[in-house]
Amino acid sequence: MFKDYKKYLTTSFKVYLFVLVIIFILKIVGFNYFGFDVNNPTIIKISNFITNNHLENIYYSITTYLYTYLLISLVTRDNSTKLKIYSIFSTAILIAIKFLETKIGNTAIITLIDLVYFILECLIYVRFKNFKTIMKNILKVFIVNIAFQVLSLYLRNINYYNVHLPFVIYSLLDLDYIIMLFLYQNFLISRGGDKLCGMEAILSLLKKINLKKSLLKLQKRFQNNLADFKLKSKTEKITIIIYFILSLIWNTLSVIVVLLVAMINDTFIECIFILTSFWLSKRSFGKAFHFDSMMVCFIVSNLTYFFLNRITTPLGISIFIPILLGVGLSYVTSKFVKKAYKPLYRGMPKDLFEETILQVTEKDSDKYKICYEFYVDKKSDLSLSYKYNYSVPGIRKIRNRINDKIKRL
Repeated sequence: MFKDYKKYLTTSFKVYLFVLVIIFILKIVGFNYFGFDVNNPTIIKISNFITNNHLENIYYSITTYLYTYLLISLVTRDNSTKLKIYSIFSTAILIAIKFLETKIGNTAIITLIDLVYFILECLIYVRFKNFKTIMKNILKVFIVNIAFQVLSLYLRNINYYNVHLPFVIYSLLDLDYIIMLFLYQNFLISRGGDKLCGMEAILSLLKKINLKKSLLKLQKRFQNNLADFKLKSKTEKITIIIYFILSLIWNTLSVIVVLLVAMINDTFIECIFILTSFWLSKRSFGKAFHFDSMMVCFIVSNLTYFFLNRITTPLGISIFIPILLGVGLSYVTSKFVKKAYKPLYRGMPKDLFEETILQVTEKDSDKYKICYEFYVDKKSDLSLSYKYNYSVPGIRKIRNRINDKIKRL
């Protein structure tokens, strides 16, 4: 079930960026709900247990190792076992450096020492090869790192100048920050680290959050559905309208019940995060799963969201956890869909063609149009090459790639 977990992590990172933009806007307009809940009983107990038993050094050693591994991985675009072992030795040296830094007491000098050591860590790991590329990547990771930390402090209502924070605050900041670095690392490496690095990766994702483009897609889909609707008989039109109205009422009722249950459990905002993450990622893992019976779907959905509301952490502890749960729900439910898609073939019906190809490409793409005209309209590769300005081998390559993607579904 978890063979494509990297897609789950990549999707979670995309959804988080989108949600982060929404949170930032809400924060600006005065919706200040995203601060840390330092009074949470569980967090206080864990924090007190660590401090009372003098386990802070163990905690800092573990988090230092994770930071070291993830940051070097982001710079070198490597997540191998070799890097994990190398990070253990780097962390041991860094801990010794940190001990010596306590004798200095000058923040500027300490920051400079940490930066120089981090640069050396990265260069030693790659044996001083690709010096310019590594230095560029260090600069990009440094910018992303600072930007996220500043944004995190702003959203979580932490004073930038307050360096003497309680241990509980440090631990909560670490929780979200380490998860973010892990998702970001997976995203860069899964997308081909050398091609999409640092800020380019984030900017490329933010460009995809294009409201105008999304509205145009919805408009085009609506026009296509309207054209198909006009071809239906009067009886079919009435049936479709009634079904649409009843489905809308039923789905609205389902969402209201889910939110009411969440409100009773005091997880209303967290539930909205879970629902939003689920809807945003619903199509990322293929066709969404549905039960044959609407009543069964209603019962299972409410029980599922009740369970997720019970296990999620409050936003005052982590923003990531509700997002990971929402995307996880999309991921897990997609595994229950029976996928038996066969390669496209000449003369196949339009309905079967669309059901299959729309799993791997969009309807308004050239790939869709080329495959439609070849497999449904039975046009030749030669005529398609003239029409779409591709060579005949290029047309065939497009078809083969589409069929390869379908086989992997």
